[in-house]
Amino acid sequence: MGKIIITAAMLLLSALAQAATPGSGIQVRAAWTRATPPQAPSAAGYLTLVNSGAQADRLVSVSSPAATRVELHESRMDGGVMRMRRLDGLDLPAGATVALAPSGAHLMLIGPRQPLVAGQTIELVLRFAHAPAQTVRLQVRPIDAAGPADDMHGMHM
Repeated sequence: MGKIIITAAMLLLSALAQAATPGSGIQVRAAWTRATPPQAPSAAGYLTLVNSGAQADRLVSVSSPAATRVELHESRMDGGVMRMRRLDGLDLPAGATVALAPSGAHLMLIGPRQPLVAGQTIELVLRFAHAPAQTVRLQVRPIDAAGPADDMHGMHM
């Protein structure tokens, strides 16, 4: 009986150690946005989320000191017309990579406090259902940029 309890305890400790292993959870890569003209009412932000954990998670909210508020949105073709709708969160399946990109799911920085200028960075705080909150920086690219800079693999603070 004692061996069974010790074996069970060791298995439980092993499982807990694996759950807390560095590298599990959510990684953020290629976080970027485009520069905005003066008086722009909003800006779109893009990034890639990699859930390397064994548990599904969900991006539930985003905030930034650079904007009045940040919302999750999705653009989708509907009857030949591109429509945008607000999302209440974004599912991150275990082991999956989810890209927030132009013409798909993305962040909307509503009410930028000042114009976004190419070369600067914008701080964001990402909050998840399970993983700890992460502070990341969006690299501001030129207004006509099609994607993140080639040398960017994600800027974390």
